[in-house]
Amino acid sequence: MTFSTRSTANDNGESSLMTAVVNAVHRVVESKVGEADFGAREAAALAVANEAVRQLLERELQAIADGQSDRVRIDGQLHRRHSTGDVTYHSLCGPLSIRRSTYRLAGVRNGPTRVPVELIARLAEHTTPALAYSIAQGYAKAPMRSLDEDLRAAHRVPPSRSTLERVAKAIGTTAKDHVWRIEQVLRDAEHLPEGATAISLGLDRTSIPMEEARTDAEGPPRRRRAPRIRVAPPPVTVHYRMAYVGTVSVTNAEGEVLVTRRYAAPAHDSPKEVLARMMADLDRALVQNPTLHVGVVQDNAPEMWNLMREALRAQPRVGKVHEVVDRYHFMQRLASALEVVEPDEKERRLQLARWRKALDRNDRTIHRIRKYFDLDRHYGTRVRDWETWNAIDKIIGGYVIRYEHFQYAAVAKLGLPTGSGVTEGACKSLIAARAKRSGQRWRARGISAVLALRSLLESARLPPFWNHFVSRYAANCEAA
Repeated sequence: MTFSTRSTANDNGESSLMTAVVNAVHRVVESKVGEADFGAREAAALAVANEAVRQLLERELQAIADGQSDRVRIDGQLHRRHSTGDVTYHSLCGPLSIRRSTYRLAGVRNGPTRVPVELIARLAEHTTPALAYSIAQGYAKAPMRSLDEDLRAAHRVPPSRSTLERVAKAIGTTAKDHVWRIEQVLRDAEHLPEGATAISLGLDRTSIPMEEARTDAEGPPRRRRAPRIRVAPPPVTVHYRMAYVGTVSVTNAEGEVLVTRRYAAPAHDSPKEVLARMMADLDRALVQNPTLHVGVVQDNAPEMWNLMREALRAQPRVGKVHEVVDRYHFMQRLASALEVVEPDEKERRLQLARWRKALDRNDRTIHRIRKYFDLDRHYGTRVRDWETWNAIDKIIGGYVIRYEHFQYAAVAKLGLPTGSGVTEGACKSLIAARAKRSGQRWRARGISAVLALRSLLESARLPPFWNHFVSRYAANCEAA
């Protein structure tokens, strides 16, 4: 039996070749499963397609390897053949066994080796470009177990999970080293969305479980209850370290977020890298539209404000900055303070509702709120209840310091958000959803690699970033 294919291609020769391929696959499927049901035939056809593509890729890589002479110029530098051996590369369709040669820089004894076939084909960490991108995107989304299961469910033939993990960490580490340079190129090609009137920034912190060597101060390691079968690894302990998360959001006149860039840095890295990338986004936006309103909305942690102000002061294009304390955190503080001075729960709810509406209309509301908690109002005498005074002071005394941080009505009219939901959400989407799963714990190299890739993914930059990043694994190779 033969099949005809429906094609819109104008090239009849191409259509004929496709018909021949379909007929060949049909014959192989018939020989494998015969008259099985459609599901079995589909699985067999996918397996045949995988093997056909695997052999094609293997043949093409081998042709590239065989085409190299004893002397090759790599990016203009003369290299001589060093040694030849068999190597296995990995693809979505299975392993590719290639016999290829390594080369060394002419005149350099025991110098580093380079492999022209890898540079010409852009093989990243011994994987084909398609598999390398799948690993990078998969590592940004979930553990490698998930990617392995997804690829196998799609009838692909990925390498072992340990290989996927090794390649993912290597790609993520290299991406972290090149992200600043490539992001600068991406920013130059990015344009403000239509209707943009303001740009809002925010900085926050969240914890990551980090695996660290156990110290003597933490006591001896736990005793084993099962018999020792192999040498136990060094004892470790898990500490939760604070990572930095920053966001840059472009909003319209109604305060709706049009586009958001998200960045993160683990505790062992400086927050200055996150701030530098945020300031680069801000500068690029102001170059395109100098009239954008600039705002900062975050919780009232002093160290976060100090870092943000220092970074903004170094930006020559930034004029007035509208600083706002996250409204959700503020309302929580008010609710806690009301519990101290107002025993009636119904009255507390009504008072919070009145304040909420007033904050939307009048920037003087914060002064009335502060006056409300003057204890003379409640007791009417100079004798104060110091226990109550201390309780209120701990809740809002050090919180409401700069009244301009609570002018929500004026800020909302500029199209700036009054809540740090974007930054709080980034803490969850960037870190909690990926790095704080059940039983997870991280080392420095792994968390740095995954956050570098996940920041790009959550900022909708991973595909364009990858187009520039793969050049890291390429070079101009020609016969000498």
